[in-house]
Amino acid sequence: MNITYSLSEKTLPVSIEWRWTGFTPGSLLLQDDMKQTLRYLAAIPRHGVRYVRIHNLLELVTAKGLGSDTPLYDWSKLDEGLDALVENRLIPFFELMGNPSRYFNDFQDRGQAEAWKRLVRDLALHLQDRYGREEIEQWYFETWNEPDCGWWHQSVENFLVYYDACSEGLKEANPALVFGGPGTARTLSKEITTLLAHVDGGTNPFTGRQDVRMDFLSVHEKGAWFSPEDLPVSPERMVARTRELRDYLAEHHPKLLALPVMNNECDPQVGWKDPHSWRATAFYAAIMAKGLFHHFDTLVDEDGVDFTIFGNDNGFIGGWAQRTQLTRFAVPHRETDFFELIKKPALSLMTALSFAGQERVKGRIEGGDSVTGLCTLLPEQQGVALFLSVADNRARTGGQRSGTLRLEDLPQGAYTLVQYRIDEDHGNPYRVWEEVLPPMEASNWVPGETELRAMRAQQELTRFGDISEIELHADGAWETEWDIPLPGVHVFLLLRKEAFAPPEAVTGLRAEAYHGVHDATRILVSWNPPEARSVVDHRVEWRATEDDAWQTADHPPLLDGSWVHILPAGSPVPQYRITPVDAWNREGPARVFTPNGN
Repeated sequence: MNITYSLSEKTLPVSIEWRWTGFTPGSLLLQDDMKQTLRYLAAIPRHGVRYVRIHNLLELVTAKGLGSDTPLYDWSKLDEGLDALVENRLIPFFELMGNPSRYFNDFQDRGQAEAWKRLVRDLALHLQDRYGREEIEQWYFETWNEPDCGWWHQSVENFLVYYDACSEGLKEANPALVFGGPGTARTLSKEITTLLAHVDGGTNPFTGRQDVRMDFLSVHEKGAWFSPEDLPVSPERMVARTRELRDYLAEHHPKLLALPVMNNECDPQVGWKDPHSWRATAFYAAIMAKGLFHHFDTLVDEDGVDFTIFGNDNGFIGGWAQRTQLTRFAVPHRETDFFELIKKPALSLMTALSFAGQERVKGRIEGGDSVTGLCTLLPEQQGVALFLSVADNRARTGGQRSGTLRLEDLPQGAYTLVQYRIDEDHGNPYRVWEEVLPPMEASNWVPGETELRAMRAQQELTRFGDISEIELHADGAWETEWDIPLPGVHVFLLLRKEAFAPPEAVTGLRAEAYHGVHDATRILVSWNPPEARSVVDHRVEWRATEDDAWQTADHPPLLDGSWVHILPAGSPVPQYRITPVDAWNREGPARVFTPNGN
């Protein structure tokens, strides 16, 4: 199989936002395990996860006097949940979904429609007061999730009134706030076709004019339907169904073809809770990457669609087989805050994709449809980040794909090659779990300290091979043979040393103790890594008091800014010192965390 990317070709923007996750319900934001999950997401370099879409956030709100001009709201639980996002530099994708105090049941009632508009206005004003106008102008606001799948309990006609009430309420608070929808899950369902007709010439009941707005058009096209079996998943099907929507617009509402389109629940299979063991493996990462790359190649490059978001809905709390980015262990019948989280390959993919630049080069992949790729240019002529995904649409392991990779027309000079891989043998903590499974009679078993330590040693995005030096001559060509296990994801970084300064210091260093499944003290140390794509590790050191010598922690190379420290039960939080190290073994400034700020 031959893969060629020529940097002399016209470059295109990396226009699809994939730094995305979501979950339900909003009340999860109040739990310690979700708050820690957000810490892990925030620790991915370069905002590797940036947006979080959450159902039923308005269920966290209670209110009195909703039918009056001066209702009284209790925002406290919503504030606590959103604070957990904002303090982790995560951007809410705010679904205007939920029924505060169970007040709303008929949007044909003019009083209820006005009350909803007022609620949305007051919500937006409250958010601006709490987080600032500039912050929430980054947010997306969206309609009720999947009104065509039973989440919405009123009629389609009522949904149109609700839609305009949301839009007008946001406008009254701040016309710059972005609003769209409808996040439907059935291709060309009545709910989406009726809404599109309303947007294209319908009358807004609040203004009496044909001024219904839609800032983006969102759908949920997934790779396979509900099933306890591992059905073949199909990014191709996602594209085909999105094309059906585009064809419908062209025929019935051509002026709406200019709308930005997003698939903000593009998961390989419907049903976050249905157990599928492939969600613990490299297949999940590889098929997610394949879906993203396929959408670039088809909807963006072939069709010219303004396709803006390809977002996986995999931020839930669950086990290996659930649609999550971390697996959760807990002791049965104990409090919910006794837990352990282990990273899965799905999270490592977000770390891998964070290497991507903002410009991409179209390429040629000849010899099979199980290999997809994305080649991006790094800013300021720092080099190239290239990603290959190897994935069939059936969840299976075994064999490999191989061939020749050629990059053409790179600037002449010295490069450093750094590679990362996700496959059966790299970044696969589930393999450790399989090896230590207890006897069948051991009910309610949870991993011991040894097993947890072994899983954490395998949970990071793993460097493949040695860091090596490459000299490119006047022809600017680099060629290499590659073979990648099926399934797998491989990252090639070609970095120019002279374009990188030594790493900057980490920021946002925190250390917080939490309950685990055993008696030892656990401390999640987290930080924001430097932006530089040349950073290959963060050295963690610790000491109990300022009078002690620094001890170097035992950990695999860390790209993410997160590490769990296990100490004897009852130990206080020590001091920590974090030093970033780049591909040329240059160290950035050390940053120290001192408990209680002393």
